[in-house]
Amino acid sequence: MPRIPRLQLILSALFVMAVLVGYWLTRTLEPPEEQTSQRSAQPAAQNRPSTLAPNKPLTRPARGTHHVAPQDAIPRFAIANERIIRFKDESAYHKFLASLKDRGLRLLGKSDRLQAVRFGWSNPFSLGDIDGAELGYNYLVTLPVPPNAEAQAGAVGFGPNALSWLGIDNDNTLWGKGVTVAVLDSGVNDHTALNRGNGKVTHTVLTELAEGDTQLGHGTAVASIISGDHPRTPGVAPASDLLSIRITDAQGSSDSFTLAEGILLAADSGADIINISMGSYGDSALVAEAVQYAQGKGVVIVASSGNEGMEAIAYPAAYDGVIAVGAVEGNGSHLHFSNSGENLDISAPGFQVSAAWGEDQLTAFSGTSASAPFVSGAIAATMSENPHMTAQQAADLVLRVTNDAGYPGDDPAYGSGILALDRVAESGTPGIYDAAISSQFLIPADDATLLPQVLVTVQNQGTETLINSLVNIVSPSGTQEVNISSLAPGQIYTIRVPVAIPSNGDPVSVNSSVQSAEVDKDTRNNSRSDSFAQDQP
Repeated sequence: MPRIPRLQLILSALFVMAVLVGYWLTRTLEPPEEQTSQRSAQPAAQNRPSTLAPNKPLTRPARGTHHVAPQDAIPRFAIANERIIRFKDESAYHKFLASLKDRGLRLLGKSDRLQAVRFGWSNPFSLGDIDGAELGYNYLVTLPVPPNAEAQAGAVGFGPNALSWLGIDNDNTLWGKGVTVAVLDSGVNDHTALNRGNGKVTHTVLTELAEGDTQLGHGTAVASIISGDHPRTPGVAPASDLLSIRITDAQGSSDSFTLAEGILLAADSGADIINISMGSYGDSALVAEAVQYAQGKGVVIVASSGNEGMEAIAYPAAYDGVIAVGAVEGNGSHLHFSNSGENLDISAPGFQVSAAWGEDQLTAFSGTSASAPFVSGAIAATMSENPHMTAQQAADLVLRVTNDAGYPGDDPAYGSGILALDRVAESGTPGIYDAAISSQFLIPADDATLLPQVLVTVQNQGTETLINSLVNIVSPSGTQEVNISSLAPGQIYTIRVPVAIPSNGDPVSVNSSVQSAEVDKDTRNNSRSDSFAQDQP
């Protein structure tokens, strides 16, 4: 055998080493396809916004095989090991229901009206070839936790005086008569405050009952704000009929599928108004369709905006046409825990409101859960006092006749303003003159050379046009007088007042008053004093 030259051996060894190094580098820099997808999915989950950007259900997939995504890839607020599949074809819907056992799936719920199936599983699976189906998620829907500790310093509770604060001191015993309000919540107890002769309570349970009355407290509190008839828990519309639909489990939680079921049931059972003092941050196509179904039947839906202090409204309040309600405290200020957003519609009392709880107890009820039933009750009262009005017409009136607050006009913190029960009740009564300083709102300087400004807003809260209303404003900038020549009912007029605010955090005061030429119905709202200070780091 001939001897291989030493140089040739060295070159051959170098070549083999180069091949091995290149192969190792290739595996390191270019992992297999499934490894790439797993790595890219993890940062997406970590970087997902914790509050904004609502989660959308899966859109209708292309024709072919449906695969269930890995469990760690589900959207926030989606319930693990569950899916909802919706069909446009009735035969395909029934065919899928019949095949659940063969597919290794568990039936958790179904809706014949929406042709939707809620199913679960224990082992990984593939749905196979299903035409005309839309696969989505089932989202968690929860009762907002009472946020007493999260209210800003100085927040004033309402106690049993919320109706008086809203302008109702006369007898409202028959308000709501002939109107049915559905309460989709944790159920309603047989409470002393709800045992009256003017209205009735009908109960329907879509979920298991909790032991005792722990989880029933929330729904009972909501119901008492709508139609309580006890002196300590006066309701807005005591004569209204309540349809209690329990949609929570024993822990006080629900889901978008059960919420959709409850909305359909309420609409089909003759409800005029649906109150939902619950929320979710998962955008469910199923709930959206149920909302549209109810609205198509003339039902008005009122829902709480949420208690997370976010600049985003919870679902279902965020859906088009649903009345989203925020919360204010006893001085009329927006509560910091109350969610805000461009689609907020109205604000109502939401801090330490006296409400029924359990079977014979009372509680100081806080949150947008308390605010929503004030609006539902106001719509029911408006309907009963104006029998020719539909629920939607009554809702439009309630939203239109509000007391302006915060930034002039509609704003993300107050919506159209604060619920004004007295003005709604008297909206058709002529001869009412009522000039009010509705708000004083600080806006920061938009340039280093400019001063901050306080927006002083005057509102005509009567039913007649105000002529020559004199406004007097006293601020660190001096005294300013403005004459408003004409102000139509409901209209606002805003005056900008430059104010120098010390940088050391010391507050400054702005005092405003308005005087009209006519005899003013309520002189208590003719003046206002507010303190403003720079935020300290």
